[in-house]
Amino acid sequence: MKNEVFNKFELALYDIMIFLILREWLLPIMMLTGMGYVELILLFIILCLLFSLFRIPFFISWVVKICYISWFIVYVYSDFSLFSSEGIQFLFNELYYNVSLILQGSFFYITNAFQSVLFFLLMWMLVYIVHYWLTVRLNIFYFLVLTVIFIGILDTFTNYDGTVAIVEVLLIGLLMLVFLYIKKLMLQSGASFNWHQYFKLALPVLLMIGVVGAVAILLPKAAPQWPDPVPYIKSAANQGGRIFGEPVKKVGYDEDDSALGGSFVGDDTVVFIAQAATKQYWRVETKDFYTSKGWESSGDTILLQQISYGQPINHSLPVGPEGEEQFAHIEPKYPYDFVIQPYGLVSINVSGDMADQVNMAMNLETEKIATDYTGEYMYHIKYSTPEYLYSDLTSTIQQPIDISIREKYLQLPDSLPQRVIDLAREIVKDKGNDYEKARAIESYFATNGFRYETEGVPVPEEDQDYVDQFLFETKYGYCDNFSSAMVVMLRAVGIPARWVKGFAGGEMVSSDGELKTFEITNNDAHSWVEAYIPKVGWVPFEPTIGFSTNRNIEYDFETDAYQDEMLTVDDDTKPENQRDQDETMKQGNGIFAGLLDFIKNLRFLLYYALIGLPVAGIILFFSRKLWMPKWYSRWLKNQNINETNFEKIYMRLLKMLELKGLKRKEGQTLQSFATEADEAFDSPYMSQITAAYENYLYGNKTKIDYIKVKESLENLINRTSG
Repeated sequence: MKNEVFNKFELALYDIMIFLILREWLLPIMMLTGMGYVELILLFIILCLLFSLFRIPFFISWVVKICYISWFIVYVYSDFSLFSSEGIQFLFNELYYNVSLILQGSFFYITNAFQSVLFFLLMWMLVYIVHYWLTVRLNIFYFLVLTVIFIGILDTFTNYDGTVAIVEVLLIGLLMLVFLYIKKLMLQSGASFNWHQYFKLALPVLLMIGVVGAVAILLPKAAPQWPDPVPYIKSAANQGGRIFGEPVKKVGYDEDDSALGGSFVGDDTVVFIAQAATKQYWRVETKDFYTSKGWESSGDTILLQQISYGQPINHSLPVGPEGEEQFAHIEPKYPYDFVIQPYGLVSINVSGDMADQVNMAMNLETEKIATDYTGEYMYHIKYSTPEYLYSDLTSTIQQPIDISIREKYLQLPDSLPQRVIDLAREIVKDKGNDYEKARAIESYFATNGFRYETEGVPVPEEDQDYVDQFLFETKYGYCDNFSSAMVVMLRAVGIPARWVKGFAGGEMVSSDGELKTFEITNNDAHSWVEAYIPKVGWVPFEPTIGFSTNRNIEYDFETDAYQDEMLTVDDDTKPENQRDQDETMKQGNGIFAGLLDFIKNLRFLLYYALIGLPVAGIILFFSRKLWMPKWYSRWLKNQNINETNFEKIYMRLLKMLELKGLKRKEGQTLQSFATEADEAFDSPYMSQITAAYENYLYGNKTKIDYIKVKESLENLINRTSG
């Protein structure tokens, strides 16, 4: 009676631990898929565990579980009652419709209700398998390994944080392994249950687990010593990740620039196609307020100017000469809610009937032109590229700057380190005008040890300034680092400047006379600088190493500066290392595309395999009493028995006899079971093998004749086969 109570208590404890582990499987799936009704699914798991604990007959448990699943489907996916004719009709319709889809191979059209049914069946099967491992195999190790791998994969490749879950699973798993090992020892020795002896065996191991866990939590942890390989895997799959412990983003246009820094991985997804005469920078918006961590817009209110098609747009940038207007035709491929602008913007038109559906307005603070339509359409931009007279750029005649421009575009945070200001002043100390000062800061990065990098780029600490960290500590980064540093240093020497966001020129894919077609991808998302030069206005500057300027300068007198301005935007606007990364990614994407095409060609074979493999697994599982004894018999005959494998072979022998219908009863000694087996097969061999096994357990290994044990084992197998 005492043994029976203990067994129930022990099994109940195991079921609680199983529930906690299964809960760690379920919660991340619910979180990542947005699936609701978590409590009802957890209740189903509890129901399955209770039926297994109290050994409810299968025909009763099956009926209750099927009724529960049916009630859930009707309750969640319809407004009917399970016991109404409409509810029953709803269930039969769902079953008929989805089974028809499966038979046709149309798996992607299965309804949500039937997917929920399959999920419940998966939970049902999982509970059964885990309970079988516990009660029959007395082993939970492989299930724990699968759980840790599952949580680890979700923690690595999704937004799910599995830190606490992995710790919980490992602690629960270690406890279960301890209890199960003690249970094995009790069964193998045939010892009767005793609470005192049980806790005497378990307590030291439990204390050791607690001490090791506490020490692991309290001790300091070393930083990772090897680079994290995950970002490279994610890069191949066009996902974000982490590199060298720092956040890594997927490259592309982002609205939020308040916290710059961190690495990114490339993405060659085409976001828009531009047809224009020349490659150029495509402007989206400007930002003026530097926070020491990133950029924001300072305007408290949003002032909008409605865009009338074909009418001149009021813009802060200079426009080129009349009569030299050109057209750019933009076809968005990504649902951006803004318009791409070339320098020298004059007006915008929208193709055909879409003009009535697309409304545009320009934010006068950021000069971002927003649209309320994100579908497929094409718009046409009239522009005239601004020309800057070199004599006006370098003029030393003092021109007053509007007070609103000075207040807005000379802002710097009070926390800006003094060494940033000192460096800016040192760079421009010999320059006679604002343009030469801006050019000196623009070219500073190319000759002072800075480098263009997208990996391993740090995020500033709470007490660090983003620009200061780049200029004096890291000296590597990408466009955001270079452009932000230049704007801050320009402001530090009294030149109004603003931070500009948009896209670099992209890649030319075709040409039709003077009109060229460019593909602009997420990899082309870019930031640069506009400085306010008296007598001229806003002028673009490009400080990022490997990129080239967007200035069209007319030299109205001879100067040596002409050679320095020869770089044009028609040159490739990507650094060499970035072009290499893009090429590698394209090759990788080509491999993946070829693999996907191969899979698509074999999709029907895969469909049948997906159906056939589970069916074959179910058949093999329910027919295991027919084929597993033969497998065990063959395996046992091929083993050479020695000190290292005797216990394993004996356990397999017990399993083979169990499949033959001869199962050892709870509390039954090994010798008693051996006598019963010999009576069943009319042989003395099981008793001989068991006597040798008991000598093996109790330390008399030298008295064992393994050759005779082998002979007895073969004879016993022959008897069972006969």
